Amino acid sequence: MDRYVDCESCLTAAQEIEKSLKGAPAESRQTIVKGLLHGDVCKKLHSFQHAHISKDKLIISCMKLMDSNYDQFYEALVAKEPNNLGIVLCYEQSRACVGVKRQSFEDVKQSFSADDIEALIQANKEKVRISQPVHSGSRESPRDEL
Repeated sequence: MDRYVDCESCLTAAQEIEKSLKGAPAESRQTIVKGLLHGDVCKKLHSFQHAHISKDKLIISCMKLMDSNYDQFYEALVAKEPNNLGIVLCYEQSRACVGVKRQSFEDVKQSFSADDIEALIQANKEKVRISQPVHSGSRESPRDEL
């Protein structure tokens, strides 16, 4: 599987787990966590729409992630209510998102036109340095060759 898909499925699953655990009584938390980690959270991913990842890939990646990191996830979720569940599960516990550059679909489509670039240069004149060509045959400062 692609690391990007693994990261996106982990973050999406973390959002779903957070929704499911929000407001859950402490005594039923353990049961809810077991159910979620045994595949319930991955089934909920059918309703998510990612711009450039198929639902099947997302669900398969989620199942693989839950199977391979069950113990770590279980301990993290039962021990306390983490504030940033996506960071705890996807960066600290499973490391699924470590080293993955995430960008939204809008970021991919963004590009600059020549007019946009020229406007940026004009707006930041004092910060822009334009290089000058170096002429090797210049007689102004003769150099000794080594």
